[in-house]
Amino acid sequence: MKVIVINSPLFKEKNLLYDEDSLPPIGLGYIATHLQDNGIDVDLIDAVYEKLPLRDLISYLNYLKPEFVAANIFTTNYDLVQELFESLKFSAHFIIGGLSTKELHKSIVGWKTNNLVDIVIGDGELITLDIVNDRLQQEPMISLNNFRVFKVDGSSKYYVNDISRQKLNRGFFLNEPVRHPFGFIEANIVASRGCIYSCTFCAAARSLNKEYPIRERSEESLIEELSEIQAKYPAVNSIRVLDDLFLKNSRIIGKAINVFSRVNFQWRSMAHVLTFQNADQSMLNALKESGCKELFIGIESGSPRVLRSINKTHNVDTIIDNLTKVFKAKIDIKGYFIFGFPDETEEEMEMTYQLAKKLSEIARSEGVSFRTSVFQYRPYHATEIFYDLADEGKALQVEQVTANEALSHMVGRIQFNFHSGNYSAVDSETLYGYIYRTTNLNDSGLFKGLEPLD
Repeated sequence: MKVIVINSPLFKEKNLLYDEDSLPPIGLGYIATHLQDNGIDVDLIDAVYEKLPLRDLISYLNYLKPEFVAANIFTTNYDLVQELFESLKFSAHFIIGGLSTKELHKSIVGWKTNNLVDIVIGDGELITLDIVNDRLQQEPMISLNNFRVFKVDGSSKYYVNDISRQKLNRGFFLNEPVRHPFGFIEANIVASRGCIYSCTFCAAARSLNKEYPIRERSEESLIEELSEIQAKYPAVNSIRVLDDLFLKNSRIIGKAINVFSRVNFQWRSMAHVLTFQNADQSMLNALKESGCKELFIGIESGSPRVLRSINKTHNVDTIIDNLTKVFKAKIDIKGYFIFGFPDETEEEMEMTYQLAKKLSEIARSEGVSFRTSVFQYRPYHATEIFYDLADEGKALQVEQVTANEALSHMVGRIQFNFHSGNYSAVDSETLYGYIYRTTNLNDSGLFKGLEPLD
């Protein structure tokens, strides 16, 4: 019995302009490891890292003819995953998972394939093993012809209650460790699942995922994994924590200090603007001493109205004050910004640019780095804005997402620039101009040689 697990492709053709190191698909790695530990012959194909053209992936699978093919799916590659499964001409059992399946399952059940297709909403490790062994102990939420939909939430037998005990074989990953463009050598971990916030543009919002409790790994399990990485990859000197939100509050700051003070790594992770609200400067200094090199923070906008509409911190002074504390601790920040939220005006975009510019100036004054990572808003399945726009009768293009060549020509990073409509109150030229200007605030010189379209 052969199982192929696929990190599904982002592009149909081999894209030589894909210019950023991809991250290892740790979630799929947990699934593959659990199958392997239970005697299943399993391979993991990372189509993103290997830049596999869709036709080559299809040809390889049609040649191999595995009994099971499991893949993730996203809003941005829905059409590619559909074409993949509809093009496989052998008899097999398909398994599809990912956060977007909460909404996408409604469309997947209409795909043209005679193979049995199981769609898993939620944790995939435990249920995938029982699907493969044909010993399912849970009835499907939906059963329609050859499609079944399973919801693995907190009430499911297959829900992973203790994520500290999940094993991970890093041998499945071709892109770990990786040498970062800034020179350090990095491996990746996951320390928790779930987010405590309810951003309206995010499918992981707590308000939409209350049946999936937030779970954290124990300090002991994290220290054990970090020690294993140190032993397996002696050259690794940096760790990236891939959680949706690792540093969620001052309690987790303390936990991070306890964990990383026990190992010899620098480290980077996601944080929230409000994470530092109740943390004094001495705590942030201790965070730096534990090895914290850089934090990724979703700032999103400088407009109080836009921030309020997306359930983010709408007091811009709070944003500036809290991030200044991080800068004073000599911790770098990568700030995420989004332009083009529904009905966003040019005046509001200017507010965002000015906020990013001010944070850049504060960082320089403190002798640290502030990087901007800037995106065009697009609605993702199973997010609050997605549902709101649908209720308003907007013509959503979320299943016809295409590469945004105009924006990619201006700012690079082609793997992030997909287009599914402009929902703001400005024209696309103005929107792209703000993305370009904010991207080029980077002190690092990234993208400086690229010019906007005439």
